[in-house]
Amino acid sequence: MIENLSVRNFALIKEAHIDFTNGLNVLTGETGSGKSILLGSLNLALGMRANKDVIRDDNDETSVTMSFDILDKEIQEYFKSLDVNVEENKLVIYRKISRDKNIVKINDEPCTLLKLRLVTEKLIDVYGQHDGEDLRKNSMHIEFLDTFIGDEVVNAKKELSKYYNELKVINEKLSSFNLDERMRLREIDLLKYEIDELTNANIKDGEEEELSDKYKIASGAKNILQNLSVAVDLLQNSELSRALREIKEACRIDKSLEEVYSSLVDADSIISDSIKELDKKMDLYDVDEKEFKNMGDRLDQIRSILAKYNNSIDLANKELKSKSERLEVLKNYDVEKKNAETEYKKCEENLNNAATKLSEIRNKHKLAFENKIIDELRDLGFIDIKFNITINKKPEVTKDGIDDVVFYVSLNTGEKLKPLSEIASGGELSRIMLSIKTVLSDNYGTETLVFDEIDAGISGITASKVATKLNKIAKNHQVILITHLPQIAAMADSHYVIEKNVNEGRTITSIKELDEDGMINEIGRLISSSGELTENVVANARELKENALKEK
Repeated sequence: MIENLSVRNFALIKEAHIDFTNGLNVLTGETGSGKSILLGSLNLALGMRANKDVIRDDNDETSVTMSFDILDKEIQEYFKSLDVNVEENKLVIYRKISRDKNIVKINDEPCTLLKLRLVTEKLIDVYGQHDGEDLRKNSMHIEFLDTFIGDEVVNAKKELSKYYNELKVINEKLSSFNLDERMRLREIDLLKYEIDELTNANIKDGEEEELSDKYKIASGAKNILQNLSVAVDLLQNSELSRALREIKEACRIDKSLEEVYSSLVDADSIISDSIKELDKKMDLYDVDEKEFKNMGDRLDQIRSILAKYNNSIDLANKELKSKSERLEVLKNYDVEKKNAETEYKKCEENLNNAATKLSEIRNKHKLAFENKIIDELRDLGFIDIKFNITINKKPEVTKDGIDDVVFYVSLNTGEKLKPLSEIASGGELSRIMLSIKTVLSDNYGTETLVFDEIDAGISGITASKVATKLNKIAKNHQVILITHLPQIAAMADSHYVIEKNVNEGRTITSIKELDEDGMINEIGRLISSSGELTENVVANARELKENALKEK
């Protein structure tokens, strides 16, 4: 869940910090106070592409920090596969936008926007005022149905995916058999040449680097020999031995000179050993011209071959194996082609069986899903509601199976069932989406659900029912929502008010968490048509809050 959100210099927000809690987190505020701005800052942390216009006019950058407490071990393992480590169940997202820079970090490690989105899509689902459009997409309907079914469909889809991917590989293999005899023979000749080249070269791992070092030294051997010869002559012709004799005589008179004498004896020994070592080394630099030429030819051969394989011996060896396997296939072309066709038919049969099994699972559970959605929609004020899921067969199997799933609905008496894509009212779409979210709340993957004015276009008893639905979802998920309805605000576990004020000639949006009295007053403001908090308004607000607490 989201633990806190910190925002700096984002549009009208100079600085804001919100500590969210479990359950239902409600944000309210006057129209135009900046509720949508707060949602925009949250979307920025989720990886939304940012327009630099969001930076406050008096600043050069904006930043958003969002921290999470992640208890789900499966999500933590998924993050590990993305090289994102969750330490002590904590994850912190930081994003900064400046006039010329975009910085994204997860747990202080730089990352891409794509990686940020892959992480946050597992943590938060944002439902905005216009996201009812998702319901118009048939591709989402199959996803909702599969989420409702749960593990049974997950396992069936794993089996389907296995055969679907296998069939793609076999199909690619089959496409390689589209050769006439002349093309087959030509490819055989080319493969034999490439295989012989690699086999005869017999390049060892690390050979190019080792040989290159030796060749470099051999290339400069004459210069090295000259340098070492001069050095040996200078060391041999030094008069250190004579100096030692003179100092030794002096030591007979002054014993204090013995320490100097001893040091020079050590130096003479070191020089003597060094001369012997240099004599040995000079033998190594006496390079045979023929050997030197062979070394250069071998290095040219290795480099010429590896250049064809991205200068990688590992890739060259993989290609050698691949080419050898391909050569055997071409030598036994007719037999291999027949085997591939048999393999394709068998895999295709397995894929069709898996798709049929998956379809049967969906058909088995669709009625239960329909009934649950109908129950939820009736609770939300749709009395004579009809909801139907049609599952038609696609012409061929896709990664989702062979089913084309479409939701149909009739919202009013006498209306025919029609696809959800033809529903015009945003308020109706919002309530349908809320019903779906409620039904799926137990199986829904993300820990946090964010709703932006999902209550648009409703009031009265329907508003109370929407509040009840949101409270139900909040029992299994952290819910964060923006609302203008007192019935929903009263249901809050935590309540925040968003206010817009003018300070030193600048408009500033601020957010604060309300205590119990603050909640009552804010609910009263939502109730009051004039905004005035009369005794009756406050009493109504208190009663609304008390009733909501009883329902919890």
